[in-house]
Amino acid sequence: MKLSDIILEQNGKPKAVIMAGGAGAGKSYLLNQLGLEGLKLYNPDKYVEDKDHPYFNNLSAASGQVAKDVGVASDKKESFIWDTTAGNPSKVKEIINKGYDVFMIMIYTHPMISFISNFSRERRIPKVGVFSTWKTVYNLIETYKNMLGDNFTLFINNRGDKFKKEVDDFNNAASKGAKGIYDYLNSYMEDTGGREAYKSTFNKPFKLDDKLENEFRKLAANTSADLEDEGTYKALAKDYQKFHHHYESGKYGADRIQSNYNKYLDKQEKDKQRHLGDLESIANTLYDDTFHELLKHSSVEEIDKKVQRFLTW
Repeated sequence: MKLSDIILEQNGKPKAVIMAGGAGAGKSYLLNQLGLEGLKLYNPDKYVEDKDHPYFNNLSAASGQVAKDVGVASDKKESFIWDTTAGNPSKVKEIINKGYDVFMIMIYTHPMISFISNFSRERRIPKVGVFSTWKTVYNLIETYKNMLGDNFTLFINNRGDKFKKEVDDFNNAASKGAKGIYDYLNSYMEDTGGREAYKSTFNKPFKLDDKLENEFRKLAANTSADLEDEGTYKALAKDYQKFHHHYESGKYGADRIQSNYNKYLDKQEKDKQRHLGDLESIANTLYDDTFHELLKHSSVEEIDKKVQRFLTW
């Protein structure tokens, strides 16, 4: 008999264990130390790492598919584990409203450790994603504590203080607000491999075929577009590929490329300001005494006892 069947047989209510936390927090690390074998795990990695699946190396699509999978499982009243950032409390509430007992284990780590861990693994999300997720998820700690009560527990993964210097340097930078963190991260990246070492693996390369490339570059030469910048090239070349059939008719010219470049620069600036807003929020959070009071955590052994009691209660 499967563990999920035993759970349902004991109290008639299905159970969901949610492993929550930001990028590089160590959700898989903790899960592997808990006695949860037998419960089905829903994790985007299943699709992202499968080279034969359409969602290979597509985290957004994989996460969306896992959300659908969880929806199907919960409709069937199956017990399961969900590995997620838990950035949307309404999704957790939906599971509760379907009659589930829900236990959340939130894995917390410092934003600098999250950053380093993300770029130390094989699959790396963009750095802006690391910090936007951190800001969203860990500002929900109180929300989930209120929602789940004793069925919420926190594990702090500080990697045994392996990155104490980096954490201290980040905290010092955070005392100067978003600009302090932004400058510190740029300096850190330059000193530890350069920007190439901190590129996302989910950023898929793009290249026009030779004929279109020649046509495109000929037009772009009459604009201010910097095609040596990978992001600029990709944004403008994709548009040209889509509408190149208008080139021979004269409907696609340098003016369109210049217009697209201006729009791209505007978007880049908006994205930067949004990123700075996330960093400012993180700086404020790190120096918020109320936030640190929420970080009362349990050991691996204590969490395992809690979750086993939850599953058999």
